[in-house]
Amino acid sequence: MHSIQHSAFISSMIDVIDRGIHVVDANGRTIFYNQKMREMEGTGDIDLLDRRLLDVFQFHPDDQSTLLQALTLKEPILNVQQSYFNVKGHEVTAINDTYPIIIDGTVLGAIEIAREVTAVEHDIIPHKKLSSFDHWAGTSPLIQQMIDEGKRAAESDDFLLLCGEAGTGKELLAQSIHLERGLHESSFIGIDFRSSSDERSERFIEELQSSSKKTFFMGHAEYLPIELQKKLADRLLIEKRQPRHERENLILTLSEDPIDAIQSGKLLKELYYVISERTVFVPALRERKEDISELVQYFIEQFNIRFQTAVSGTADEVLKLFCEYDWPGNVRELEHVMEASMLALGTENQISYSHLPHYFRLKFDDPSSSMPALDGSAFMVKEGKASQTLDSFLQEAESYYIQKSLQYHDFNITKTADALGMSRQNLQYRMKKHGLKVKG
Repeated sequence: MHSIQHSAFISSMIDVIDRGIHVVDANGRTIFYNQKMREMEGTGDIDLLDRRLLDVFQFHPDDQSTLLQALTLKEPILNVQQSYFNVKGHEVTAINDTYPIIIDGTVLGAIEIAREVTAVEHDIIPHKKLSSFDHWAGTSPLIQQMIDEGKRAAESDDFLLLCGEAGTGKELLAQSIHLERGLHESSFIGIDFRSSSDERSERFIEELQSSSKKTFFMGHAEYLPIELQKKLADRLLIEKRQPRHERENLILTLSEDPIDAIQSGKLLKELYYVISERTVFVPALRERKEDISELVQYFIEQFNIRFQTAVSGTADEVLKLFCEYDWPGNVRELEHVMEASMLALGTENQISYSHLPHYFRLKFDDPSSSMPALDGSAFMVKEGKASQTLDSFLQEAESYYIQKSLQYHDFNITKTADALGMSRQNLQYRMKKHGLKVKG
């Protein structure tokens, strides 16, 4: 069997496995990546083959990739929970078993077998500590409208549909509605269809029981196979015939507009009609940037308690950057940035630009530097610094080279990508990472 046929054979084989599989070579470049992992990590149609792991995923400063750890340590790393961000800025959480590939004493690569945390820990997930409406930070009109609608929903017996992007807090809103109804924390029972196997999802649907003293929470309905969406819709139609005071407290969430989900074939129209007796939209963070200051202070207070620190706040430059950023991962991404920043503080009590996670700082110019971004003399020496790290130098050199190539090719993405020997998606990712835009 030729090497190309052999590679295709292995790719087809691992695509049928119901676990995420990611294989890298000794340099951390992807050589195999199955469909399940693509679904778990939300990478869509992005071509990952021969791409460096750190070009695609962003890890917290204190949490290195388990694949790269296995390459370095030359030993298995088992049953490790890890959270990181994909190229779209969305958080991924998985439990990984990672093994180095060693032949004749030489490390040739590593293989990772991943399971999303919610699919492993529970079939039906009870929550021990829930968030009430008192825990919501923000005074913007959008968040106040959402809270008001949530409280009105808590007074009703309607089935609820919560819509909002990943990381906006849909599950927290469901918890708040549950507590507002005066129900006990232990009676909040949920499942995340995004990470649950079809068998677990079907069992959850079959075991739904009429109870006005429980809340059944089902997250990311668009990830439920259509045949199971039909089964769920049928089950809920039966439930609708019950007297309202005897019906289930049922909450479903979507991470995209329901009409768009129906048109794209991700959501069954019948399920939408039966569940959307009442719909509440959770706003994206970019739509309520006036809340960022209050959210930042809220996270500082929470992490001060957890880390036993006394951080007072952030520098003005940091808050300005936060307000300029679009936050594709929403409030959850802000939370992780704040956590990593506070861990980097040491004995200082105010978060400045230098404390922000490295992957986050790459999105901006250093506000303390007066050197032009494309000044070649700035590559080796920065104002106030004797030199710069190799990583910082390479990042600046890459940004400079890409921008010059774009200018040479009149900002034509396809021609520039061909000239640089990379795919359009790879070039667009790097442009986004360096804040480069096509002039039109």
